[in-house]
Amino acid sequence: MFGKKKKNIIDDKNTNNSQEKYTMKERYNAEDLYLARLKWVSSDNVDFSGPMNKETEIKYLFEKKGEKYKEVFTGFEADIIEEYFNLPYVIDIMPLIEVHEDLKGTIFPRFGMLTLFNEVNKKEMQEERGYQKKLESDNK
Repeated sequence: MFGKKKKNIIDDKNTNNSQEKYTMKERYNAEDLYLARLKWVSSDNVDFSGPMNKETEIKYLFEKKGEKYKEVFTGFEADIIEEYFNLPYVIDIMPLIEVHEDLKGTIFPRFGMLTLFNEVNKKEMQEERGYQKKLESDNK
């Protein structure tokens, strides 16, 4: 009991499968991180054209794992191509240090990743949606 390390395992009693529970790493190198959006084909039918393509507006932080990209907060592994309905895949993939060159050589602690995520999306969302122009006009 004491001195033994607890395993991070979730047991699925119905199927006798077990899978490891995802835990974020303690540190992330900026060179290993990618920004990407998610896109998927919805299984919801619309009257005029069948399934619809949907995509996120915000960018998520990923690490590349072979052919897939692993989201750093949830551990979700996304492909780069569409395979199934309602299963997101990554689009607009950019290395973090190409978008933000000032972060080259930076190591982010686990708790700093949320701040990074908010900063990346805050700046891009303001520019895309014209929030900066609105703020400037409010100050006049």
